[in-house]
Amino acid sequence: MKYFTVEEANQLLPVITRELEALQHLQLSFVKFYDQLEKLRLSDNPPDEDFFVLESKLDFMEMEAQSYIHNIHSFGAELKDIHAGLIDFPGMIGNEEVLLCWRQGEPAITHYHGVEEGYINRKSLEN
Repeated sequence: MKYFTVEEANQLLPVITRELEALQHLQLSFVKFYDQLEKLRLSDNPPDEDFFVLESKLDFMEMEAQSYIHNIHSFGAELKDIHAGLIDFPGMIGNEEVLLCWRQGEPAITHYHGVEEGYINRKSLEN
Protein backbone atom coordinates (compact mmCIF):
# COMPACT_ATOMS: atom_id res chain seq x y z
CA MET A 1 0.00 0.00 0.00
CA LYS A 2 1.24 3.46 -0.87
CA TYR A 3 1.29 6.07 1.86
CA PHE A 4 0.91 9.65 0.71
CA THR A 5 2.43 12.76 2.15
CA VAL A 6 0.03 15.70 2.25
CA GLU A 7 2.02 17.30 -0.58
CA GLU A 8 1.78 14.19 -2.78
CA ALA A 9 -1.96 13.90 -2.21
CA ASN A 10 -2.50 17.61 -2.90
CA GLN A 11 -0.62 17.27 -6.21
CA LEU A 12 -3.12 14.60 -7.30
CA LEU A 13 -6.21 16.67 -6.48
CA PRO A 14 -6.63 18.23 -9.97
CA VAL A 15 -6.61 14.79 -11.62
CA ILE A 16 -8.82 13.25 -8.92
CA THR A 17 -11.21 16.19 -9.22
CA ARG A 18 -11.60 15.66 -12.98
CA GLU A 19 -12.30 11.94 -12.51
CA LEU A 20 -14.75 12.63 -9.68
CA GLU A 21 -16.63 15.32 -11.63
CA ALA A 22 -16.93 13.04 -14.65
CA LEU A 23 -18.23 10.26 -12.38
CA GLN A 24 -20.76 12.59 -10.76
CA HIS A 25 -22.00 13.79 -14.16
CA LEU A 26 -22.32 10.19 -15.29
CA GLN A 27 -24.24 9.33 -12.13
CA LEU A 28 -26.79 12.07 -12.86
CA SER A 29 -27.23 10.84 -16.43
CA PHE A 30 -27.57 7.28 -15.20
CA VAL A 31 -30.45 8.26 -12.91
CA LYS A 32 -32.20 10.02 -15.79
CA PHE A 33 -31.95 7.00 -18.11
CA TYR A 34 -32.87 4.60 -15.30
CA ASP A 35 -36.03 6.59 -14.61
CA GLN A 36 -36.92 6.42 -18.30
CA LEU A 37 -36.38 2.66 -18.28
CA GLU A 38 -38.62 2.26 -15.22
CA LYS A 39 -41.38 4.27 -16.91
CA LEU A 40 -41.16 1.94 -19.91
CA ARG A 41 -41.34 -1.11 -17.63
CA LEU A 42 -44.49 0.21 -16.02
CA SER A 43 -46.20 1.03 -19.31
CA ASP A 44 -48.69 -1.42 -20.79
CA ASN A 45 -46.88 -1.99 -24.07
CA PRO A 46 -43.23 -0.97 -23.80
CA PRO A 47 -41.53 -0.77 -27.21
CA ASP A 48 -38.86 -3.48 -27.21
CA GLU A 49 -36.43 -1.35 -29.17
CA ASP A 50 -36.61 1.61 -26.73
CA PHE A 51 -36.25 -0.77 -23.81
CA PHE A 52 -33.16 -2.38 -25.35
CA VAL A 53 -31.55 0.98 -26.16
CA LEU A 54 -32.01 2.25 -22.61
CA GLU A 55 -30.72 -0.99 -21.07
CA SER A 56 -27.68 -0.83 -23.34
CA LYS A 57 -27.00 2.79 -22.38
CA LEU A 58 -27.22 1.91 -18.69
CA ASP A 59 -24.87 -1.06 -19.12
CA PHE A 60 -22.35 1.13 -20.93
CA MET A 61 -22.65 3.86 -18.29
CA GLU A 62 -22.01 1.33 -15.55
CA MET A 63 -18.82 0.20 -17.29
CA GLU A 64 -17.77 3.82 -17.75
CA ALA A 65 -18.40 4.53 -14.05
CA GLN A 66 -16.30 1.52 -13.07
CA SER A 67 -13.51 2.93 -15.24
CA TYR A 68 -13.57 6.28 -13.41
CA ILE A 69 -13.61 4.52 -10.04
CA HIS A 70 -10.72 2.30 -11.14
CA ASN A 71 -8.76 5.38 -12.25
CA ILE A 72 -9.19 7.02 -8.84
CA HIS A 73 -8.15 3.82 -7.07
CA SER A 74 -5.19 3.32 -9.42
CA PHE A 75 -3.64 6.50 -8.01
CA GLY A 76 -3.87 4.95 -4.54
CA ALA A 77 -6.80 7.11 -3.41
CA GLU A 78 -9.99 5.74 -1.88
CA LEU A 79 -13.34 6.97 -3.16
CA LYS A 80 -15.63 7.15 -0.12
CA ASP A 81 -18.70 9.00 -1.42
CA ILE A 82 -19.40 10.00 -5.02
CA HIS A 83 -22.20 12.46 -4.28
CA ALA A 84 -20.42 14.26 -1.41
CA GLY A 85 -17.08 14.07 -3.22
CA LEU A 86 -15.18 12.37 -0.39
CA ILE A 87 -11.74 10.98 -1.16
CA ASP A 88 -9.21 9.54 1.28
CA PHE A 89 -5.49 9.04 0.79
CA PRO A 90 -3.64 6.57 3.03
CA GLY A 91 -0.93 8.32 5.01
CA MET A 92 1.17 8.18 8.15
CA ILE A 93 1.25 10.65 11.01
CA GLY A 94 4.07 9.64 13.31
CA ASN A 95 3.72 5.88 13.59
CA GLU A 96 -0.04 5.94 13.07
CA GLU A 97 -1.69 4.88 9.83
CA VAL A 98 -4.31 7.50 8.89
CA LEU A 99 -6.44 8.60 5.98
CA LEU A 100 -5.78 12.07 4.63
CA CYS A 101 -9.29 13.31 4.04
CA TRP A 102 -10.45 15.59 1.23
CA ARG A 103 -13.91 16.78 0.32
CA GLN A 104 -14.72 18.17 -3.11
CA GLY A 105 -14.58 21.95 -3.06
CA GLU A 106 -11.79 22.16 -0.52
CA PRO A 107 -8.69 23.79 -2.03
CA ALA A 108 -6.30 21.32 -0.38
CA ILE A 109 -6.10 18.47 2.09
CA THR A 110 -6.24 19.94 5.58
CA HIS A 111 -7.71 17.06 7.60
CA TYR A 112 -7.23 13.41 8.41
CA HIS A 113 -8.98 10.66 10.34
CA GLY A 114 -8.14 7.23 11.66
CA VAL A 115 -8.42 4.20 9.41
CA GLU A 116 -11.45 2.93 11.34
CA GLU A 117 -13.04 6.38 11.56
CA GLY A 118 -14.94 8.40 9.00
CA TYR A 119 -15.39 11.94 7.77
CA ILE A 120 -17.32 12.98 10.87
CA ASN A 121 -14.25 12.22 13.03
CA ARG A 122 -11.74 14.11 10.95
CA LYS A 123 -9.11 16.23 12.64
CA SER A 124 -7.14 19.20 11.40
CA LEU A 125 -3.59 18.58 10.22
CA GLU A 126 -2.68 21.90 11.85
CA ASN A 127 -2.88 20.47 15.39
